[in-house]
Amino acid sequence: MRRILLALLSVLLLASTMLLPQADPARLAALDAYTVLSEKVGPAPADGLPDTRKTLGQIVLEGPAMVERGERDAKLSLFGVRFGTTGESEDLTVHELARRSLIRGLREIASSEEFGLSLAIDGERTPTKLGQTQGANFLVALDGDKLHVEYTHPAGQSALATRNGWQPAQRSSLWPPLVAIVLAIAFRKPVLALFAGVWCGALLLELKSGASWAGAALWSLPGVVTKGLLPQVYDNAAGEWNSSKLMIIGFVVAMLSMVGVMTKSGGIRGLVDAVARLATGVRTTQIATWIMGLVVFFDDYANCILVGTTMRPLTDRFRISREKLSYLVDSTAAPVAGISLFSTWIAYEVSTFAPQLPSAGMSVDDGYAVFLATLPYRFYCIFTLVFAGLIVFSGRDFGPMLSAERRARATGKVVRDGGQPMVGDEATNIEPVAGVIPKAHRAVLPVLTFVAVTLEEIVRVGLGAHPGILDDASLSFSRQVTTILADGDSTRAILIGSTSGFVVASVLALLAGVASSIPRAIALTLKNMGVAIAILYFAWAIGDACGALGTAPYLTELLGDRLAPAALPSLLFLLSAGISFATGTSWGTMSILLPLVVGLAYSLGEQTGLQGDSVPIGGQLLMLMSIGAVLEGSIFGDHCSPISDTTILSSTASAADHVDHTRTQMVYALTTMAVALSLGYFPCAFMGWSATTALLAGCGALLMIVFVFGRKSTVPPQG
Repeated sequence: MRRILLALLSVLLLASTMLLPQADPARLAALDAYTVLSEKVGPAPADGLPDTRKTLGQIVLEGPAMVERGERDAKLSLFGVRFGTTGESEDLTVHELARRSLIRGLREIASSEEFGLSLAIDGERTPTKLGQTQGANFLVALDGDKLHVEYTHPAGQSALATRNGWQPAQRSSLWPPLVAIVLAIAFRKPVLALFAGVWCGALLLELKSGASWAGAALWSLPGVVTKGLLPQVYDNAAGEWNSSKLMIIGFVVAMLSMVGVMTKSGGIRGLVDAVARLATGVRTTQIATWIMGLVVFFDDYANCILVGTTMRPLTDRFRISREKLSYLVDSTAAPVAGISLFSTWIAYEVSTFAPQLPSAGMSVDDGYAVFLATLPYRFYCIFTLVFAGLIVFSGRDFGPMLSAERRARATGKVVRDGGQPMVGDEATNIEPVAGVIPKAHRAVLPVLTFVAVTLEEIVRVGLGAHPGILDDASLSFSRQVTTILADGDSTRAILIGSTSGFVVASVLALLAGVASSIPRAIALTLKNMGVAIAILYFAWAIGDACGALGTAPYLTELLGDRLAPAALPSLLFLLSAGISFATGTSWGTMSILLPLVVGLAYSLGEQTGLQGDSVPIGGQLLMLMSIGAVLEGSIFGDHCSPISDTTILSSTASAADHVDHTRTQMVYALTTMAVALSLGYFPCAFMGWSATTALLAGCGALLMIVFVFGRKSTVPPQG
């Protein structure tokens, strides 16, 4: 009966999306105009067409509109930006959206490796006073399925770029992720649920290409493989293997194989025995897991796999549920990497908003300083780390996590009856070879090798991309380190590091005299992780389908920017959370929203004092809060989404049932989200609270929640 009711609710939820308004095609086209700047230039109606091998953005930045240009700074004169269709748009705001979109694209191109410029724009908000004599003019036009961007300049330069086959995102773009999420929660069959989501995406893409319902139904099933799964392995358009995703799979296989070999050689048993001398019970073991999650701060993937796999035998010994272990792993991985100054995240986060800083009167080079200034407003990450610490130190839980913990304590069942761990029991129950003496160094040395080699590879590749950066006195030490980490190719580094750790583990197993058990340990690992790999690939496929269908632009346009300045951080948090939850990617969400936020937040913040607001925010402060809100909302949505890769990896490393992990973690994530909004972004924007006041109030609220609603699990006597 429960599943029938959940199924009916799921159908109603999907049907309710049809009540949502359709997004305005003109506004969607205006928002998407920046992508046309990198299209190849085609025939233009004016004479003197530039080199057709260049992109439109390059033509603008190299043409007469660039009135000033220094070594690292440049100034572009912008006069008119107009949006037009085959008719004329009655929505005057669409012209401003087109202006904002083109400015975003021009700044991204200017800050690229080819130009390396911090671009200021004369005429960013209103046409430049230079007017028709020197200012550049743009026309963004939507003609059927053709999106044009035409550039003209009084000096005679002209260019036109066109994207053919452009189609506006529809409300049906929400269906693939919703189908996967509601079916996974309702029936607890994540593989089948994700398959249904990919199938739904393939069906919609066939319909979008012009197929009939009958044809779409016929071709969508093979499309699950040809358009959904195969592109995750091989990119036909580029004619090359999808190396980044293959390396992630290789990393997971190597890490779990390393753990299997460490177990067979007695290394894990020795490590558990050594840690158990300090972690002598349930509470201290959870504290040790939380601390280990904070220590592995440099990469979220490495954090998930390393902490989950090494702590699992110890948490099993003390009857700590796999749901709790996966929560501690997931709730330290992305939050600590997201705010760490020395992680693979920081440079990506900075790169998404730094090109737009000139719209706030700053330089692109101020990106790292702005990132540091946003840290006090990273409420969700900070509160998540604090909340997880309060949970483990107090020994209290509530909601479904409390039920899971009480089950594990009372019965010893770390996974519920009927649960489907992401890694099978045969792999998690590997025992040391009979007669081998457990030694902790057989686990410690491979783990240290993994960490050391991974960091060495990141630094080596990063230094190769920036030779002489350590001798550049104009850069602070933190900027030097984060720049190196940015271009260190962390995906490749963790694969090399995990492979090195596996080799060391195998050598130590050979020296321990258990060489014959190495192949069996590897085979058991690979045999029992098929479900995890399938779920990961299906999740990636749904993310690609969302990109092709325009799920994120639809949600962005649905909420729009028609809002009060003080409400901007809270609404951006909710918008980024929704996009991240639906698409399963925090980084993708950041790349979509952050370039739009800087100029908008700064201009709205500057207007608050002029509009008689009781608490004038100021442009820079609203910008900082808004950047922080997008970063935090992206991570929150990623935490709650069952199609997120880090959520999947946390379940895999902890050998937890994936749906159970998502279900139990969501309650805690929603709790910290509610505190971040109600005692963070809302009072800071509307009431003028300082970040320090908000952080203290939020931590106090979390403490009260844990002790008012939390209950201790009944712990049976330890034998």
